[in-house]
Amino acid sequence: MINKSLFKIIFLCSLIIGAILGILPLIPALTWIAFLAVMFFIAPFIIIYLKRLNLIKELEVEQSLIIGAISGASAFLGFSAIYFPIAFILNLTFKIQSFLWIKVIITNFGFLISMIILIALLCALLNMFSGFLTGYFINILNRGSKNDI
Repeated sequence: MINKSLFKIIFLCSLIIGAILGILPLIPALTWIAFLAVMFFIAPFIIIYLKRLNLIKELEVEQSLIIGAISGASAFLGFSAIYFPIAFILNLTFKIQSFLWIKVIITNFGFLISMIILIALLCALLNMFSGFLTGYFINILNRGSKNDI
């Protein structure tokens, strides 16, 4: 299973990556790329990063699922903490039409919080799947390299 220190590393790395990806959608051409990266590609990146640092030795299915869930939810929380306030300020300052929906959502704070929680759970679920696939392919590659030796 995952110990407390590994949980903190996964949570903080995902939060930081999510915050970095929260800046990218402010460029309109990169909005969907950043959002899809948060939805699907955080868990594979974190798993490969932890594997490279030898923080996880044997990657089990449960570990890859847990890493995917933690990284997906925390990455979207970091994404939201950066993207929504900056987009709201840009809408108030420059009256940018593409951020008009942010103003409507932020004025309904209860809806904003429930939306963030719902999408964070969705990110956790999708990153669990991509983390599972990453763990599966890493295990196949490890088995193949052990049989060659």
